Amino acid sequence: MGLVVDFLVASWAARKRDVPSDKFCTLALIGVIGGILGSRFVWALQPSEIGQTIAHPLRLISVWQPGLTLVGGLIFGFGAAIVYAWRARLPIRTTMDVAAVGLGPAVAIGRIGCYLTGLHPGKPTTLPWGINYLGAIRHPIPLYESLLGVALFGLALLLFRRRTPAGMTGLAVGATYLVFRSLLDLLRASGVDGPSALVLGGFTLTQAVSVFVIPVLAGAMIWLSRGSTAPSIAH
Repeated sequence: MGLVVDFLVASWAARKRDVPSDKFCTLALIGVIGGILGSRFVWALQPSEIGQTIAHPLRLISVWQPGLTLVGGLIFGFGAAIVYAWRARLPIRTTMDVAAVGLGPAVAIGRIGCYLTGLHPGKPTTLPWGINYLGAIRHPIPLYESLLGVALFGLALLLFRRRTPAGMTGLAVGATYLVFRSLLDLLRASGVDGPSALVLGGFTLTQAVSVFVIPVLAGAMIWLSRGSTAPSIAH
């Protein structure tokens, strides 16, 4: 459901930026396929899983089995879409903005599914909206992230409609998601139900990626805000 709504919203954004509908549909399909495969690929290479993956390499692409990670899906889906956009002579920065408008609804709806299936248990809390799960009242992490998805959608619409420099919407939405997702991971219980969520020392996968990616996104936003006149990447 999240992917369907994502596609419909991003299609609207694509029309607003005069992105050809046939090329956009192809880009969306490539992004989804890359995202699903990347989500499984990154999950299977986590420290808690890599031993079994080495013994059974097919786990790298076994998307029909449990085990996916959103950050892996975003990295590979975005990468695949960018490669196609470049080859199809679409402006990269405009394409980023279009994709960013659909990200929030996808996260908001998808994390409801995580909540219903009991994924990502939070640490114990005394807050009134805590949920009784695994023997304690815990933070409903997926619902927090679902609300984050709604906020991302609002931010994307605000920037998109203001006609900010091409690429700014995509960069801002990506950076905002990584910052707040990393903060939410501080409330996530590790090793309570399944493998530990920590992959590098005391960092979750999203936090580890964010350490490197957020400064890059912030630098690019500063560059754009200074009125760079460099053209969007295209043939």
